[in-house]
Amino acid sequence: MKKQTIVAAVLVLGGVFAVGGSLAWWKYREIEKARNQPPMPEPPESVQVVEAQTVTWQPTARLSGTVVALQSVVLKNEVAGTVREVRFESGQRVKQGDILVTLDDSTEQADLAAAEATRRVAEASIVAAKADLAWSEANYNRMLQASEARVAPIADVDRARSELEGNRGRLARAEAELEQAQAQVLQVKTLIDKKTIRAPFDALVGLRNIHPGQYLAEGSEIAGLQAVSDRIYLDFALPQDQAFRVKPGDVVMANADVLGPDPVRIEVVALDAVANATTRNIRVRSIVENTGQILRPGMFVDVSVPVGTSGEFVAVPITAVRRASYGDHLFIVMPGEKSGELRARQRFVRLGPSLGQQVIVAEGIKPGERVAAEGSFKLRENSLIMPAGAAPTTATAPPGATGDPADAGEAHAAAPGGPGSTEAR
Repeated sequence: MKKQTIVAAVLVLGGVFAVGGSLAWWKYREIEKARNQPPMPEPPESVQVVEAQTVTWQPTARLSGTVVALQSVVLKNEVAGTVREVRFESGQRVKQGDILVTLDDSTEQADLAAAEATRRVAEASIVAAKADLAWSEANYNRMLQASEARVAPIADVDRARSELEGNRGRLARAEAELEQAQAQVLQVKTLIDKKTIRAPFDALVGLRNIHPGQYLAEGSEIAGLQAVSDRIYLDFALPQDQAFRVKPGDVVMANADVLGPDPVRIEVVALDAVANATTRNIRVRSIVENTGQILRPGMFVDVSVPVGTSGEFVAVPITAVRRASYGDHLFIVMPGEKSGELRARQRFVRLGPSLGQQVIVAEGIKPGERVAAEGSFKLRENSLIMPAGAAPTTATAPPGATGDPADAGEAHAAAPGGPGSTEAR
């Protein structure tokens, strides 16, 4: 290797070591300079600070109700037959006793004529039997008088008595035949009446599913009838541990979206005798006003019903509550170690229902305690707090600071994770 090459290599390596050493010395001096400077002041978090208030609240249950008509039937034919006439349309209102459907009854009308003829024959037989009975009674009396006068033999008296008893039996038979004929007439008339289907009460008819000429087997569905009235049933279920709060005659004011913004009057009329074996709920039947026919049977109604007495409870803004998988919590605002300093303290709570923009706190906080509301999502345990709207405190420059932005940036970057670090935000 040539001497010039070796010398050049030594010079290059010497220059590299000299530059590296200079840079290392400069970096070490800067780190020491930043280490000797005091830490940057902790910036406060601006949040809204409010006091926990006491509100009057009554526990309510959000229940799912079902509308049930006061009277409701599915109209079916009791006897089979062919539809002769349909006298209603879908959705029509009918009165009690109105004829809705008639079935062909020509065969029954013929049977009725025959039964009435049989009845008339039985009535004529009774007239004849009564005449024979009257003659036999008179003849028996004459024979009995003649026998007592020893004019007629005893055999004639016995013969007259036998004829009398026979005529009495024929009269009884004729009367029985008349009753049988009358029963036959009544039976045929009843069958004819069953082929004329009438409305059992004032009602609103459902959809029509039959037409003239259609054959209806026994028990075919004709239409549904729902009673029309200014009141209607509303059935809902209560948990078994709340059922004791309700009894027939109780009246509560409840809210239902389908009935408008104003509370509606619900009157409890009955409780089911047993609990549902699956849900363990007690079915409650109530009655509500339905003047405008807004509610129809089968509709779903979401109802809020009071289930307890009103009382005083602590409430805080919804924005103060932080919900997490490990538990609901909020931040209490408490004085810090320094004068005028406010710090955040995390506290776990048990929440109740929401009341508009507030939420009930069942456990974990007392009335009058200050909590962080809007902006509380920025807080962590022991965060420095500046109430929203308060004048921020001007931080003084630490001793030794030159005021050069570059120096401030270097000092801030030299202590990552410290009180003034923004890496955790």
